[in-house]
Amino acid sequence: MVAYPDEMLGERACAVLVPRPEVSVTLEEIVAYLRDLGIATFKLPERLEIRDELPRNPLGKILKRELRGRIATIKNSPLLHV
Repeated sequence: MVAYPDEMLGERACAVLVPRPEVSVTLEEIVAYLRDLGIATFKLPERLEIRDELPRNPLGKILKRELRGRIATIKNSPLLHV
């Protein structure tokens, strides 16, 4: 999960996933799963980005700043209003 800029709210939540080759997932499925876990509505992702890989440093840690920058540049991703 990373934040991306939003003109009205300041920022929104985006789930970024690297699924296994044989697995497909939708934003609706993720939101339903998180709701079943009792996650608060304001913490639910409103956007889903599927990636082949995540940016990582040499030790394997995800570079969230770089990931946020990449997500912020994508303008036309579908949103799910929860």
